[in-house]
Amino acid sequence: MRSYLFKGWILLPAVLAVVHFGPGQHWLQQGDASALANAARVSAQQERWEDAAAEYQAALAALPESTLTKTAQRERLDLEVALGRALVMSGAMIEGQERLERTLQELETTGPTNASTAIAARAELATSNYYAAWIMRLEGATAEEWKAEAELARQHFRLLAERAGDAEGAFQRNLEATIRLEQMDLSELLARPLPKNCPNCKQGLCQKKRQQCAGRCNADGKGKQEQQNTAKKDAREEIKKSNSAGLNSGSRIGS
Repeated sequence: MRSYLFKGWILLPAVLAVVHFGPGQHWLQQGDASALANAARVSAQQERWEDAAAEYQAALAALPESTLTKTAQRERLDLEVALGRALVMSGAMIEGQERLERTLQELETTGPTNASTAIAARAELATSNYYAAWIMRLEGATAEEWKAEAELARQHFRLLAERAGDAEGAFQRNLEATIRLEQMDLSELLARPLPKNCPNCKQGLCQKKRQQCAGRCNADGKGKQEQQNTAKKDAREEIKKSNSAGLNSGSRIGS
């Protein structure tokens, strides 16, 4: 009996080391992420949005890389939505919207499992579009610029009102508010206070949106050019193959 106890005592450090450097690391990372997420939620409740955004980012970075369980994936997606909202409310409107867009796209591929998180992501994105349209009008944006944001808000709120079980009518009211914003004269808008909880976007939202649009257009143009180059290369390869097979690449069908 003593020999078994002695062997167990000798092996204990090795067992602890295996746990610490194996599953223990996962548990430690999960604990760090949970602590940071809790701190972020407190900051958000106190409307310290910049602190909340930084803490949510740290929580996501602390999550174990191998978050394969459905529960862990759901927690990560919840944090992504919370981070998107915190970024928008801290004034980093474009960064927050892009985060929410990416998260919503990912959520839409997971099916009904994360339906509630998808609703939250779409609602936050719609709200940010509404705020952006209002602020851009105040900054002198063209109708084409601010109406693009209002249209996105209207589409999201309509989808939520129709499909998200809008028992209290909140999404329907937001949809109606968005339509009023689209129809409102600028003089009437200037006479109104900012919407409740509208973030301070640190000015220059119009210019940032224009830069974002230009960047996306350049990326789309580059992607199209790459596709065209690939198509040309494939065509040249096909011609080479045809010539090597003894076919006349210049012949017409039916000649």
